[in-house]
Amino acid sequence: MQKRGDLIEPVKKTRTDKKKEETRKKIISAAIDLFNRQGFDKTTVEQIAWEADVAKGTVFNHFSAKEAIVLEYVQTALRDAGPEIIKKIGKLADTRSRITEMFHLSQELLKSRLNDDVAKKYMTYLVQAIPDTPGKQELRSGYVDFLTEIIKMGQEDGEIRDDIPAETLATYLDWNNALVMMAWLAYPEMSLNAMVNRMTDLFLNGALNREGRK
Repeated sequence: MQKRGDLIEPVKKTRTDKKKEETRKKIISAAIDLFNRQGFDKTTVEQIAWEADVAKGTVFNHFSAKEAIVLEYVQTALRDAGPEIIKKIGKLADTRSRITEMFHLSQELLKSRLNDDVAKKYMTYLVQAIPDTPGKQELRSGYVDFLTEIIKMGQEDGEIRDDIPAETLATYLDWNNALVMMAWLAYPEMSLNAMVNRMTDLFLNGALNREGRK
């Protein structure tokens, strides 16, 4: 039985899968290095292919766009950091503190791996992909697995309604986070912590005036 806070177990891979994965890793590593050094827009697919020592067509065989490379890089970084993130948030007392801490930890990770230009491209790509996200695993930000675990914890504790699947609620929260990050990247003078806290409050409590009109 899956324990509380456990992430999905990895699927066994064939030799062909491993070869494809190695090629993808080479492309991602080369691309991220170029993006951070010379900028996203100035980096061409030809340059990525050259640095990765693959054909240009191979890059397109693996990724539909440069933004998709960044997305998979972030997904992988979050997945690798998953056990430590889950360990930290699992010690917290309630859903609100778990959500805000998860976002703070993941944002720190994002800022440590990508410059602002690349991070903005990543967030823009996520927001543009929102309509297609439910049916396409590859378009998910990488946060949903963590958020699903947090929502499940809240449902088990009776804090979160359980008539809606945890993953559905987590997906809505993930979309909200993408929009918050976009707003912060556009207006970096604003407090990111305050924006995350407000977004979390609206998600948990809604916009209804529960005290009634005065």
